[in-house]
Formats: sequence, C-alpha cells, structure tokens
Amino acid sequence: MQFSDGSDLRTYGNPRALYVIVFTAVVGLLFPALLVGVFVEQATAGMPLEAPTGTTFLLALGATVLVYPVIGFLMYSPRTRAEHIVAETETDSPALVLRQSPSVFWAAPAQIGMLTLMLLAAVWTTPNAGDRTSENVIMTIVICSWQVGFYFFVARRTLRPGRIALSVDGIRFSDHATDTWIPWNATASGVQPDPRYVVLVALPQWGAVTSARVPLPWRIIDDRKDSDLRPSSRRHPGHTARIDRRRFEIAPELLDAVLDHYLRDPDARAELADPDAVARRVDELRSYAPGPRWRRYGPVPVPTLSTPAPR
Repeated sequence: MQFSDGSDLRTYGNPRALYVIVFTAVVGLLFPALLVGVFVEQATAGMPLEAPTGTTFLLALGATVLVYPVIGFLMYSPRTRAEHIVAETETDSPALVLRQSPSVFWAAPAQIGMLTLMLLAAVWTTPNAGDRTSENVIMTIVICSWQVGFYFFVARRTLRPGRIALSVDGIRFSDHATDTWIPWNATASGVQPDPRYVVLVALPQWGAVTSARVPLPWRIIDDRKDSDLRPSSRRHPGHTARIDRRRFEIAPELLDAVLDHYLRDPDARAELADPDAVARRVDELRSYAPGPRWRRYGPVPVPTLSTPAPR
C-alpha cells in the first residue's frame, strides 16, 4: 500500500476533542469527589460515616458524565483493528466489510443506563416518596421503557454496531438503526471531505435508499443528520449518504482510501465478485494495523490501494 502525494491530504477529527474530553472527565469526577469530601468531613468531626441524601443520584450523575470522555477517547483514537476488516457475504455475493466498533456501540446505552438510574434515584429517594407509590411506579415504567426497548431490539439484532459493506452491486451503509443502500450507478465519484463522517453523494432516482430497522425513539442513537438520505428524498435527487467514521476503530483515511478506490475506478469493482480477491484485499488492509492510538488534528495522507488486489 502506498501513500498519495501531498495534494490528497485530508483532515479528520475535531481540534477541540482532547480539551472537551479532559474537561468532561474533570466534571464527571467532581460529583464523587463531593461525596468523598462529605465522608472526610464526617470523619474529621468524629461523626459516624453516613451516606448523605442523594448519594445514588450523584453517583449516577457522575457515571453518566464520565461515559462521555470514554466514548470520546474511543471515537478519536482510530487505531486500526484488523479483526474489523473482514470478507463476508452480502445478499449472496462476496463483500468487503468494514465494521464499526462494538465498544462505541455499547458505551452509548451504558451512558443512557446511568441516566436511567439517576432518574430512578430522583423519583424514589425524594422526601415522601413512599406516599406516592403508584405514581412512582408509573414514572419508573416510563423511565425504563427506552432501555428495555433497546435491549429488546439488540436481542432481535435489529440494533447493532454498524458497518460499510462493498459488493459488486454497490455499497451498504449500515448504522446502528438504519440501512442505506447505494448502487454503484447511484454514486458520484469519490468521498466528500468531512472531518467526522464518510459522506457520499447518492442519487435516489438511481436506487439509493435509506430504510429504518427500528421505530423512531430508538433511532436517536444513530445521530443521523437532516441531510442524510431518506426514502422521501426521492423528490430531491443528489442527497448525501453518510456514516459516522468516528465509530470505526479503523483509521479514517483508510476508510476513504477503500471507498475512493472503488468509486473512482469502475474496473476495480469487478474484483468484489471474486471471494479470493476480496480476501487478498482484506489482507492488504489489515497490514495497515495497528496505526496510531491517538491522532492529532491535522492533514493526513490518504493511502492508495494496489490495483488489482495483491497476490
């Protein structure tokens, strides 16, 4: 694998990411630190150690906030994981598949779970909570319904880590809750420059379409944008299809290199019909691992894949 010249440098990530992660971590640690301060004060005054009212709420709040810097570190640490680059089958055809990180996928519901615990603590630990049992039960059902629904859809495998699948017929962007299918003749050439998302210009009138696997309340985990392709966008050709590159433990320039290779060279797509050629391409891409653990914000050269797949 070679690197392109300086004319094809691309910038990925967020220049403020590290500062936001550190600041959020400090804020999250502040809440358990307040409880530690209370216990220290009790011990210094010779008082028996007793958890103050709202301890569960504060701990859950701190945990909710602390998951954010964990997610941030995972999303801005694009070390290439070889096992996330695989050869699979897509609609009975060979496919080159780039998988999103399961760690990032599970961190989001974990944070929402901490938020759920925090809300439950607010409901059940307030003064006179015992006098409002029926109301509190109703509130508990409402608060827990999203989390229960999430794990229900996970069990059915309709909510899952996303992936990019390239086959001889086209590209499938599968995020946590939605699928976007883009036939090759419904794409424009090349990946659009974007620091956080893989963005393709897709043509709905040529068959590009997005479909949802779960109801709307559970699609929010996708963080999809208004400009994403939607079934209704058939009235507005030229929409973009996008998938969050930060959720991949695959270097962002490697994602662009793979897509650019097949988007810009129609002849190269023929190898996607050959399982052996796809397997050789997987081996080439895996040779890029592990890569940097933490990438500084700035221009990065985009690799150039071999043509054809190396033997």
